[in-house]
Amino acid sequence: MPISKQPSTDNNLPTYPTAKHINLDDYPVDYMHSKSYSYLLAVLCFFAALCLWVMQNSVNAYYLQTYHKDSPLLYLNKFNAWKKGGEIGNQLYAWHGQLTDNIVNKNQQVVDYFNKNFAYTPQYLAKQQLIQSNQAPKAQDQASNIQASTTDAYILRTGDEIFFAGDSMMQGVAPHVQQYLQKNYNIKSVNLSKQSTGLAYPSLFNWPKTIEETLANNANIKILAVFLGPNDPWDMPDLTNGGQLKFQTPQWEAGYQARMASILNTAKNYGVKVIWITPPNMKKAKLNEQMIYLTAVMKTELQRHDVKVLDARELLGTSNDIYNDYLVKDGKSIKMRSSDGIHFSVQGQKLIAKALQDELTIITD
Repeated sequence: MPISKQPSTDNNLPTYPTAKHINLDDYPVDYMHSKSYSYLLAVLCFFAALCLWVMQNSVNAYYLQTYHKDSPLLYLNKFNAWKKGGEIGNQLYAWHGQLTDNIVNKNQQVVDYFNKNFAYTPQYLAKQQLIQSNQAPKAQDQASNIQASTTDAYILRTGDEIFFAGDSMMQGVAPHVQQYLQKNYNIKSVNLSKQSTGLAYPSLFNWPKTIEETLANNANIKILAVFLGPNDPWDMPDLTNGGQLKFQTPQWEAGYQARMASILNTAKNYGVKVIWITPPNMKKAKLNEQMIYLTAVMKTELQRHDVKVLDARELLGTSNDIYNDYLVKDGKSIKMRSSDGIHFSVQGQKLIAKALQDELTIITD
């Protein structure tokens, strides 16, 4: 039987009442779009304000270091609710650092467990134990000779720790040294390096205070490694008389060296030896000239103290104060710097880390 394609005319189909209280014609399409955009804008503004509330310290630091005057947001510090956001931001930053350290430690534990139980054959492990047992007397004699010959050695023994303080330059270098010490000697370390920090603006991050508190709370720290400078070549507050100290003046030099002396004297009081890394050359001509001046200021103060100085310019093969992206070694050009002309490439980080490691004398029981 053929099927008709004509529309049904069945009058028995049910009918439904029309909802008279709903009339979409009352809200034109433009109104609905405008309402959606307003809602989206309100959500974006809310989260922008939330981020500003939590990250206010970073914003204040950027403003001060860029424009060399206090951030307008400091006016809001008189409100406790606003200051609470900065405290939360600091807690989140500290939590992030702890989480990162825990992840690194857990990863190292997994690697060590795998290497100990699966990576090597029993024959290989037995051979390594024999080699270590033969080397033990030599190591003890070497340690005795070191102790007898000099008090200038930067010695780390089992249970000792090394403390890293600095800016983003140290953030790149320190993890390589930490991994080396943890993996080879099971020596722990403290890494408080923080980007955009220096000695010029203690109101943003007070390194002398942080270092003193850290040494007071950790008697295992025997060596302090410092790497600062690129965030400091500006006018800075006069902590003694108030006002500002103009960069590249005798007053500025005295103020900056006083900040350095505070760190160095604190380390001496706690019996901690210091290794200070001075800044490398920079790609931008103005910043490079500032770093040349700042390095001279640093070295003048460091010579007054029992401090080992590592000049990053010499390590990178650019001691003539001329910036170079590459280091020629064994006939090969190795890229040492990142594209911003300030920080290091991974190879550059490892080179500085290796120079720091070479200054350490490890004595294991």
